Amino acid sequence: MNYIFKKCFIAVSVLSLFVLSIIPGNDLLSAPINSNVALPVRKGGFIFRSQARWLRATDDPTSSDKKLNAVAITNTLVYGVTPDLALFAIFPYIFRNVELTDPSSGKRIDKNDSGIGDLTLIGRYTIYAKDYPSGTARFAPLAGIKLPTGDDDLEPITTESVDLQFGGVSTITWDFGRHEVDADIIYRINTEAEDFEKGDDLFYDLAYEFRVYPWTLPDVGAPNFLYLVAEANGIFSQKSELNGKTIDNSGGSILFLSPGIQFATKRYILEASIQLPVIQDLNGNQVETDFVFTAGFRVNLP
Repeated sequence: MNYIFKKCFIAVSVLSLFVLSIIPGNDLLSAPINSNVALPVRKGGFIFRSQARWLRATDDPTSSDKKLNAVAITNTLVYGVTPDLALFAIFPYIFRNVELTDPSSGKRIDKNDSGIGDLTLIGRYTIYAKDYPSGTARFAPLAGIKLPTGDDDLEPITTESVDLQFGGVSTITWDFGRHEVDADIIYRINTEAEDFEKGDDLFYDLAYEFRVYPWTLPDVGAPNFLYLVAEANGIFSQKSELNGKTIDNSGGSILFLSPGIQFATKRYILEASIQLPVIQDLNGNQVETDFVFTAGFRVNLP
């Protein structure tokens, strides 16, 4: 674990200092931390978002007593093609530590891997937008593709398949940005590669953001903002297949409740959240997740 946190600390620190040193002063809106959002991106504008997500899973029902710690530094670049069309490129870097007991020798194995994750490209197009004096309501379908750009050493986090995803996201704000609700549902079709086919995934999220500071907006000027965030994040996965045979110890469903906090200035947003599993219905013998902790930032680029 010292290996993972040392590498992550260096990577996140260097990236944060570089990005924050080049950005101009631009106003930013709140957004959920673990969910999608339908708010617009200005035409010709870029948004860069980076999150470090630490997943810990230690509840292994087998004698292997497997323990997993994985940190994904997920970097997202967004480009506004038009006021309605936004393009997303998501490129993660992953650190993974696995500990387990060797069934033949009884000795503990401690293995570390790190490398580039799979690249995901997404397009989102707003088909409904209604703005009113104190808020907005928007809905946008989206579609994307996952490309096998990741390091083989990180399988099964990375895969050799080309996968497709489609879904939709909606956002409603009111009371001059004090309240925001976001909801999305995304289905990912995972294809076969090298005799392995991961089960298809269904992602669904519901998020609520509440501005606690300032309680009343000033008549002049744009202050800093503090938001409390509450989310429900769900994943349902079908069983995977290897050489045409179903893997019984795969797939299932997880539902997280995810409190978080965001601090927004004219230049950037800082955010943190912890996802706590309240439902874990996994097939067969799989290691259950303890938590997922996320910390990150988001900036508008020139």
